[in-house]
Amino acid sequence: MNEKCWQLLGIEKTTDKTVIRQAYRAKLPQYHPETDPDGFKALREAYEDAMQYADYSETTIDTSRLELQIDHNVTQSLSEEELQANEICQNYQSLLADPKRCYDINQWHQFVASFYDYSMTVIDSVKWQLLEISYSANHLSLSCTKVLADNLRWRQQLMTQLPDQIDRYDDFLNQIEQGDYFNYATLSTISKTFQSVTLDYLDFAKWIFWERSAGELDYFLSQDTVIYLPNDEDLMLQYANWHCYAKQANSAILDYALSQLALTGLEPHLIIEWKYIVAQQYTLLEDKDNSLKYWLELYNSKNYQGKSAGWIIYWCSVYAKDHLPLLIVALNRFASLPTNTTEDLNYTIPRFSATTITRLVKLNKDDYPPEIADFIDWALAENWNYRQILLPLLNDDGSNRLLHLYRHAIMLRHGDEILLQEILEEKSDNAFELFIIQNLQRQAKQYLEWITKLKPIQQFKTWLYDNDEDASIPVEFSLEEENNDFIFARFWLDRFRHLPLVAKLHLYNYLDYFQMEMFDWMIFFSFNLDYDFPNPPYANDRDAYWQWYRYCMLVIALASDPVKIATSIKQNNSTFNIPNDSPILSIVNTIKHSNWQNENQLYNEIENDNRIVNSILINYPNSIESVLDDDPERIDFYDIQQNIAQLWQLKLANHEPIYLMLLLTILLYKSSQTEKLHKILGKIADDSKELQIIADRFAKHRNIPFTFDRKKYHYSESVDKLKKLADRLSHSYGVCSEDEVQMLITFKINGDNDLVLRLCAALLLAKDADNKNELTSAPIPINKACQFWRWNGRANQIAFLLQLFFSFCLYRFNKIFIVSNENTITIIFVAIILINTIFAIKRRLNDHYNGERFFFLKRITNLPLFFYSCYRQGLPYANRYGMPIKSKKDKVLTQNPPDSTDKSKGD
Repeated sequence: MNEKCWQLLGIEKTTDKTVIRQAYRAKLPQYHPETDPDGFKALREAYEDAMQYADYSETTIDTSRLELQIDHNVTQSLSEEELQANEICQNYQSLLADPKRCYDINQWHQFVASFYDYSMTVIDSVKWQLLEISYSANHLSLSCTKVLADNLRWRQQLMTQLPDQIDRYDDFLNQIEQGDYFNYATLSTISKTFQSVTLDYLDFAKWIFWERSAGELDYFLSQDTVIYLPNDEDLMLQYANWHCYAKQANSAILDYALSQLALTGLEPHLIIEWKYIVAQQYTLLEDKDNSLKYWLELYNSKNYQGKSAGWIIYWCSVYAKDHLPLLIVALNRFASLPTNTTEDLNYTIPRFSATTITRLVKLNKDDYPPEIADFIDWALAENWNYRQILLPLLNDDGSNRLLHLYRHAIMLRHGDEILLQEILEEKSDNAFELFIIQNLQRQAKQYLEWITKLKPIQQFKTWLYDNDEDASIPVEFSLEEENNDFIFARFWLDRFRHLPLVAKLHLYNYLDYFQMEMFDWMIFFSFNLDYDFPNPPYANDRDAYWQWYRYCMLVIALASDPVKIATSIKQNNSTFNIPNDSPILSIVNTIKHSNWQNENQLYNEIENDNRIVNSILINYPNSIESVLDDDPERIDFYDIQQNIAQLWQLKLANHEPIYLMLLLTILLYKSSQTEKLHKILGKIADDSKELQIIADRFAKHRNIPFTFDRKKYHYSESVDKLKKLADRLSHSYGVCSEDEVQMLITFKINGDNDLVLRLCAALLLAKDADNKNELTSAPIPINKACQFWRWNGRANQIAFLLQLFFSFCLYRFNKIFIVSNENTITIIFVAIILINTIFAIKRRLNDHYNGERFFFLKRITNLPLFFYSCYRQGLPYANRYGMPIKSKKDKVLTQNPPDSTDKSKGD
């Protein structure tokens, strides 16, 4: 026997086993198997030696005999170890089978303490049997099993003693390290069968929660069953989360969660967890106010912020649907760089995040009013076109709180410093509104810093407000430079504000209208229609400033989409602060007060009395003004006839009868339409004999009598010119000269002229373009200068002189070589000379032919006109006699067309 065992145990030599055990247990903390495995082994061996000494020692035996007896017993103890191992396994299985003891960790500690009664050899031989029993057991407490695993050191010794079993036991040992997901000891009061049923249910619910869909978990939790739900906080938290994940309302879970929140001293993370449960259950139980309260608390605590945002959006979709697009924009979070960054400044631009865009895309705009649908379209548009959100801006007259908040969201992108500051000053007593406002204010600070501190924007503003009218735009902001600086300038220009004249002049000189963003109409009105918006009021009067801004948007909106805006004004009975001298006052009054039911009725009610109204009506569908602004080649005469018959009757009813007759004569120009024209003109003439005579003349001869009262019917010189052109263009070979085309264009765009006559001018331009296209495509031989024999050919000035020179050469040849003036050859030469000269004159007049009635007769009988026609440049395009003769210069230009990339300012 090793005498050092008593020294290691710290006691005197004794045969009292109780003293030996107490000494051993007192020494165990000093020799823990994890921190000092060698010391623990030596202590264990000392304990076993002492216990053997107590069993076999007698008072008279000496030390040497005791040692010999111990050695003898060791050699004879093998079968006894097996019995002891079986005893340990039986005790373990009894522990697992006892419902009161199996989950009591103190019982497990006692079971492990019983190992002290066995030798190390027995424990070493039985520990792997205990591992296999644990591995095969059902509903094992992992936390309790960890006591056994730590004592027997399964994890540490598995690789050295049973390396071939690592794959079998590794996952199980990992699970033991994780422990139980709740305190199994709370199940100790129920039977083993009930324990098994409860754990089967909870384990399967937990597995579905982690491995399957919410729908499957909902189906499982909805099944009727009987289990014992222990009062364990960890389990109840998970159980509540399962129901929330499956979106199952449960008032009992809500009550339990509220009771947990009522406890004092609850850990902060548990407070957040239970608030999340409460918020979800209130939502599932359709408690509007309480659910919103807890979701807002969670979001503002910055815990579960992403999930809270999703549930707030869900709450909004149920209880405040019209706020939903606004809320999504308010929740936008984009981590833009500060304006003083040294990185790419493009990353300083605040914008919508991918999450925000995804949320907006899921919305069905058909479920919302028109102004909110426009807001959704605007938010999803790539360039955020301000024209898309004019409707919600106009409808915000101060009486609708929802539109007021939508205005703030729009002003993040289109508001100037004053309107962004107004967002920062906004308040509300409503918790949900305040939440939206606070998130809009967070973004407003970003935008305000961006437009006031970004260096390229400040450089652009310096140039824009430069008092030097000839100041050139910095090269980085020019259209040719596709860089970020130009993009920054465009974003700034997309924030409407008052501009001084010099700033508007700079924009007009250096930027095209489509690059001016929100200032496009302002510049157009200022420089093309000579109209400037009124100056804004004092900035501190927020309401007055907004009404000024709103009035400017009204003018722009009517010019952009008059029917849509008019319909909205009529439906909402919108009010505006319109100056008394405003050019849109009359049209707004007509929209609000006249009894119109559709867009055609409204159009007939509108009086086109100024250039702004005329510009507005250009964008009015199926309006006369839209025809006047259209490309002549796109005008369809049949559509015009239908519009006159169905849409424009009231609009045209009060105009001069002769003007209407002229208009219809232009429209019904074909010979097959003469009878139809005669009937329509007869209706216009009505009972007036004088008008009947004029109508007959128009129908039969497309002309008017020489004797009628021109002043009475306002038959001016301009009307006469239009009538003559109408007569000429009624033939397929009638064309207008360049001067006449320019005269028609000028007459058409002049808003002071009668609307019917302007329409006549537009139709004449369309007929002229149509005739020229037909003549150009006609299969007529190409005209050349040397084609002297072509009676129906064309001769320009050079060809005319060349042909006359040929006559002169014949004449000189006759004079020089033929002496007699009476012989036959001379007569032939003279005849050829005369015929050639006549052909030259005819070809030259053909070059001027425009289809005018009695064209050749008028020029032959009028010598000044005749000679003027001979030496004046002919028509530069095709006429009845084909295309003009191309000069060398024309050929060069055809082969090398001028650069078409030159940009000019639009009108």
